[in-house]
Amino acid sequence: MLSRFRGSMLGSLMGDCLGSPFEGEASIGKVFLNNYFSQLGDPKKRLPFKPYTDDTAMTKSVALSLTELKGFNGQDMAKRFTKEYFAEPKRGYGSAVHDVFMGLRNSNCEDPYRPAQRQFQGMGSYGNGAAMRVAPVALMNYNDEARAIDVATMQSKITHSHKLGCQGAVLQCLAVRAALHVQPNGLNIVKFTDDLISTMRNIEKKDADVVVEVEGGDSDAPWNTTSYARRLETVKKFLEQPEPPPNEEIHGLLGVHVSALRSVPTAIYCFLVSQNPIPGIECDNKLQRCIQFAISLGGDTDTIAAMAGAISGAYLGEDQVPKELLRHCEAVKDVLSWADKLHDASSTVQFSNEATSNSV
Repeated sequence: MLSRFRGSMLGSLMGDCLGSPFEGEASIGKVFLNNYFSQLGDPKKRLPFKPYTDDTAMTKSVALSLTELKGFNGQDMAKRFTKEYFAEPKRGYGSAVHDVFMGLRNSNCEDPYRPAQRQFQGMGSYGNGAAMRVAPVALMNYNDEARAIDVATMQSKITHSHKLGCQGAVLQCLAVRAALHVQPNGLNIVKFTDDLISTMRNIEKKDADVVVEVEGGDSDAPWNTTSYARRLETVKKFLEQPEPPPNEEIHGLLGVHVSALRSVPTAIYCFLVSQNPIPGIECDNKLQRCIQFAISLGGDTDTIAAMAGAISGAYLGEDQVPKELLRHCEAVKDVLSWADKLHDASSTVQFSNEATSNSV
């Protein structure tokens, strides 16, 4: 399990660092990426160092808050987010989150959820910022799904209070947890997807006001809904095909956007489709193949690759993380330290009264 904790955190870091140079591009050619990753793996090549972005910066705050307090505390986590942001604001944070951190700093995080609730005329953000950092929650609560869902939701509300933002964080958390529990070489991609669909359906029933059903129940039109379960049904259909559909189809039906709804299911698809060879991607390592495929889709490449890498690493473990690629990434030793602390603390996790009361 320690190997899987380390694999998840390293996979997230690698996706973040190696994906960030391509963020915002419509798509990236697979031949180009083959050459790019080949050069990264060549010990004779001296290539530019790849710094991490806000994805890893916020993951750090989640991990350290959970481990040092032996559980979730909203005020402590909010303070860590705020301190990290103002120490290094140029890590690639979204522009909207600046107001949240300003509000938290000005109020000394007295109510860690209030600034996010005020965003977008009281609707809150539905971006993927809470999902990209949630892997430590899945690791810390790997033996308790209900608690993982609660903590994933509460940590989301500090910056992304819209239900789609919270649900996206929950889905990513569930995917990492599920990957942790799959036996090596025992992944059944259909069951993996079906289990996530079932859980998200139940969650969405509880949050029924946020689900917009297509008239007539047309399950072939998931892009017209706000349902993660429907998006995962599209993932399942894609996986039934002999090879991935064109990027344009993935963009249209799943998405490569900064919104959680249009990125978290995509990251899960990247993990699952990479279990088998992908035409055009010359790589035998499944974790590297996962990250390369995620980057090839374009869009929010660093975050989608980080989320996909976190799931893949949780399944494959540390030994399958390409060391020749990690040497280009910032803060590898720090990430390993966070993973070890999460593993040590996972047996003593608890809620604080402050966190529970502030989450309501």
